[in-house]
Amino acid sequence: MIKHIVLAAAMFGAAAARAEILAETECYVRVTPSNDGKIVRLIFRRYVDMELKKEVGSFVQYNHTKEIIPLVFSRHLDTDTDSPDLGNYEDTRIEILGNRVAGEYKFIQTGAGHRQGRYVRYTSAKNRKPVIFHHTGSDDDTSCKLTTKN
Repeated sequence: MIKHIVLAAAMFGAAAARAEILAETECYVRVTPSNDGKIVRLIFRRYVDMELKKEVGSFVQYNHTKEIIPLVFSRHLDTDTDSPDLGNYEDTRIEILGNRVAGEYKFIQTGAGHRQGRYVRYTSAKNRKPVIFHHTGSDDDTSCKLTTKN
């Protein structure tokens, strides 16, 4: 009988456990180097478990397409060598498409936290040519909205 009560209490406790997950959205742009000056928008969304203080998932979406590209967190590197309080870092995430590594995203914060110091360097696994996307600012940017499937 006691075994059943302990088991029931453990199951109830597990069912009542909840995690607070924070969703953060950031927007980046790149102007193509060709004469047309076409703007490519990159929307980045990450989910953070607030209790664990850990990223639990992330993805990117381009130019309001409906395709969601999953990313896997790879590493965090503090890049402040002289003054660790500046908050500069480099976060690396791996792009997965068709169950294969398709590229790498490096999210970089430089310049002591100034907005102009935030950018993403994307490198395709195919051609290894890096492409830079610059941070646009706050996530209340009206052009920075995820497109969902209908």
